[in-house]
Amino acid sequence: MAEPYEDVVADGEREELIKHVLELQTQLRGMISRVDTARKEHQSLTTENQLLQKYINNSLTSTAVFGATNGAIHSNNMSLRQNSIDS
Repeated sequence: MAEPYEDVVADGEREELIKHVLELQTQLRGMISRVDTARKEHQSLTTENQLLQKYINNSLTSTAVFGATNGAIHSNNMSLRQNSIDS
């Protein structure tokens, strides 16, 4: 029968393993923190992009409604509408 793990590993080796495990736990906590920060930043940027898209769409719509007769604006507005329909 095999001896228990504690009997096989010398005290010095055991302490080194414990230090290594603690260092890895600290690194893991740091990585988890970085992932959480990135996730929050992503959510914030997504919300900001949605707000900007609404602003742009409202600006283009109001420009077209209030008498913009320039063909470039009209065709640009139509292509943006088509892109949003395709999405």
